[in-house]
Amino acid sequence: MGSKINSMDIEQLNIEYGIAGQLKFVKGSGGFPFILISNRSAKALISVYAAQVLSFQPAEEYEDLLFLSQKSYYDEGKAIRGGIPVCWPWFGSDPVDLKRPNHGFVRNGLWTVSGTKASADLETRVKLRFPEPVQRESYWQHAFALELEISVGNTLTLELITRNTGAQKFSITQAFHTYFHVGNINQVQILGLEDTEYLDKLDEGTQKHQTGAVTVSEEVDRIYTGVKNELIIDDSVFNRRIRIASTSNKTAVVWNPWTRTSAMMPDLENDDYQHFICVEAGNLVTDAVDIPPGSEYSLLTNFKILRD
Repeated sequence: MGSKINSMDIEQLNIEYGIAGQLKFVKGSGGFPFILISNRSAKALISVYAAQVLSFQPAEEYEDLLFLSQKSYYDEGKAIRGGIPVCWPWFGSDPVDLKRPNHGFVRNGLWTVSGTKASADLETRVKLRFPEPVQRESYWQHAFALELEISVGNTLTLELITRNTGAQKFSITQAFHTYFHVGNINQVQILGLEDTEYLDKLDEGTQKHQTGAVTVSEEVDRIYTGVKNELIIDDSVFNRRIRIASTSNKTAVVWNPWTRTSAMMPDLENDDYQHFICVEAGNLVTDAVDIPPGSEYSLLTNFKILRD
């Protein structure tokens, strides 16, 4: 199935994987297949292109957990700006400078649906699989299987499973590049990174020390090392805290482009930086993952909105 779909494709997806009253497939922006989930716990929107969660809103919440740019591209080969892009098998620029896409190639291609499941009417699960990479040979020479399981309930859970199906070990870096929707970036702080070290990508990767909570008053692009398994985004404008609980990673990214960089990004409004913060659980730099033949590795992250 190509990235541009027709009514027959959508009909077949609904026959095979739709769940009455909870999950249906629709033709989304740019002609990509989208998954609409609505259960008693939450609503969600997922793009099968890029396996990207675009929206998650628990039933009792007025604001979405995620930020999605109104100027996002929905074109084959381009990334969607917002939600939760999957960065794999490398994070950032091409590590060996072969002019391959930033953040890997799986966020720029169509995935396939491999399963859906409902737990009563409180939780809905979707499994997406990246197809065999025949057309990706110039990007990635290793045999692999990559699957993302998304669970939509009172919380949102993503599990990215990498399997080495080849005969040689390979190494990956990866991340959930999550854009969190916030009321005002000036009134947000990130808790849980106190007294940790970070690499400042805006200062040639210089290692620095974090003192106190992370706040944003200028462009920020940092890789934190030795992080805890739980981080908190404290948003005083929306009067909520977002808990990010992850396993199998020791690094996290904090990013906000601020004014100058936002103005240079055609898929962002100039003031969008005020309404999101990226806090990204992943395996980066010294936390890169080696996967032997026949083995697998799972990156799992759970997002929960906390109320007092």
